[in-house]
Amino acid sequence: MDKILFDLRAPVNDDVKEYIKFLADPEVSIWLEDEVQDSINFINIENYILNGWFRWSIELNKKFIGLSGLDLVDLKKNVARFFIVIGEKKYWGKGIGSEVIKKVVKHGFEKLNLRKISSDFLSPNEAVKIIHQKVGFKIDGAIRKESFRNEKWVDRIILSIFKNEFDYNL
Repeated sequence: MDKILFDLRAPVNDDVKEYIKFLADPEVSIWLEDEVQDSINFINIENYILNGWFRWSIELNKKFIGLSGLDLVDLKKNVARFFIVIGEKKYWGKGIGSEVIKKVVKHGFEKLNLRKISSDFLSPNEAVKIIHQKVGFKIDGAIRKESFRNEKWVDRIILSIFKNEFDYNL
């Protein structure tokens, strides 16, 4: 499979509307946070995207296709949480998520001097599990039956990677 070339850039106002469109698509939002399962508040989403600690818009052919970055930062402990949303479904399974996670994690360790990056996903989402494990994230555990999706309770899987576990040559 040929690599798809994409850019990571600072989010802009136009990204907020596109991101809200992604959140309105049940195929995209189903595996995201519980907060976006019901009503979507424009101000909250705008604040999350534009004023978060560390955010990158994922852009392909000058088109916003998703968002990634680090949040839930604790600078005393030098830790943060990784997240990724590729909302443009035609790019799912094309290797973009794997490349984005490498760049964001590398940036977190090299430029932000984090010692640990955590992440999580809902258990049925195998694609997200795979991209985390490709980079070296290890499963720490699960919060059992944490979220209700597709008429059943699903586990939230917790993962993390330490700076000394990350392969900078990926």
